[in-house]
Amino acid sequence: MQLQSKNHLRRRGATLTAQGSRKFNQAKAQLEIEQNFKRYTLEDLSEKTGLTPNTLSKVFNGSVGVDKRTLECCFNAFNMTLLKDDYFYLEPHQDHLAEIGLMSSAEACDRIEPVCDSRSNVGQTHKMERFPKGRQSRTPDNLYPRLLTTPGGQMPLDSVFYIDRPILESLCYEAIQQPGALINIRAPKQMGKTSLMTRILAYANSQGHRAVSVNLQLANDEILQNLERFLKWFCARVSKQLDLPNEIASFWHNSLGSKSNATDYFQDVILSNLDRRVSSRENRPLVIAIDELNQLFAYPDVAREFLLLLRTWSEQGKEADADINPWHKLRLLTVHSTEILMPPSIDPSLLNTGLVIELPEFTPAQVQDLAYRCEQEISSSQTQRLIALLGGHPYRLQLAFYCLQQQIITLEELLENSAIAAAIYADHLEQQWWNLQRYPDLLPSFIEIVRQSSPVDCEAVQGSQLHKMGLVHLHDLKASLACELFRPFFCDRLLQINS
Repeated sequence: MQLQSKNHLRRRGATLTAQGSRKFNQAKAQLEIEQNFKRYTLEDLSEKTGLTPNTLSKVFNGSVGVDKRTLECCFNAFNMTLLKDDYFYLEPHQDHLAEIGLMSSAEACDRIEPVCDSRSNVGQTHKMERFPKGRQSRTPDNLYPRLLTTPGGQMPLDSVFYIDRPILESLCYEAIQQPGALINIRAPKQMGKTSLMTRILAYANSQGHRAVSVNLQLANDEILQNLERFLKWFCARVSKQLDLPNEIASFWHNSLGSKSNATDYFQDVILSNLDRRVSSRENRPLVIAIDELNQLFAYPDVAREFLLLLRTWSEQGKEADADINPWHKLRLLTVHSTEILMPPSIDPSLLNTGLVIELPEFTPAQVQDLAYRCEQEISSSQTQRLIALLGGHPYRLQLAFYCLQQQIITLEELLENSAIAAAIYADHLEQQWWNLQRYPDLLPSFIEIVRQSSPVDCEAVQGSQLHKMGLVHLHDLKASLACELFRPFFCDRLLQINS
């Protein structure tokens, strides 16, 4: 059979080049900064550009070619002109997203490119380039490999199933560049916090920063409940990951107090030795990510003192010049699950310092994007029904598409909230019930919300707490159940405790 020449292959659609992506994301981030870091959702950008959220998702992800006029519309909305070097046409066998599945984590990190406007003082925003030059993409038949394991946990850097949150990621990449940066990522469990954290660290590494992650789940209770033990443990963990000698025993002075000792240790041992193997003129920044910060909430006094210390270190990093201030190198990132409510004895402002990132649920466009990556055909009306059932919760959606792939359940059985669906989510639902039982004062309000299909009046404090736990959606002073999957389960559980 005669092969058709590549030059005669039908064009499939246009997508942005790395240059075009940089220009577009830079313009978007610049506007966010000018408007006091107002975060533009896909819906906001849809209103600004006149394009649908689904189309904008394709532009951001580069997953499918779009009409050239669509790209022109995006650029025009930000007072830019689409140039020839800003886009290219996909051939029938090509697709950007296919390459992520072929990339290693290291390659993925290498493709994160900075964007900086030298005319301004706003720092940098970033976009992950989808594949290395010269590498051939997969054919459409192999585009998205089937999920081999049950969803859950951190998404690998090279996972094709990670759904980008371009605006939030740009804000984080921008902030982590700044001396004294303090970023707080918060959301209920399984919303993608740690996956976002690892991408921020990967970006920091790509910029030549040292980056370490400290998971507080590794600390025993006897460590967490004592401030001095905890700070010694924290200093030791950071030193170990940086391959620095542990000098805590000889450095610690009881007369100075644990917070002062930890501060001196960081300044004189950790920050001063970051560049000991390279030229000191490089002055490499250090990014420390603290995952599962909520582990400290069981010990309010320790949590309060540690948060105060982090804020102090952040402020010290903003002082003076980098040449005389070693704290100039430090950037901090904390991650915590909001199901574990912060004790009232801790000032909420301690977790509202710096850049606060509250991960939202997926939009309909993002849900459809995930379905596409999981090889599931789903209409707009089915997407709306699925969101009504599961919310835009990433884990619940990933588990749904996994079970559909494995033919454990049909889409109609899932949308009908059948007994099979309840069985699939049994562990997840029991976890929600366990979380709720820890706060019995929230039960009366929650019972009323479960019983009503429309939003009901709710005390502001209790509504906020239930929202942080991922159980309800807020509508001003009213609240409604976060998803219909919860209703029959919680009706049954609440009936049992009232019988």
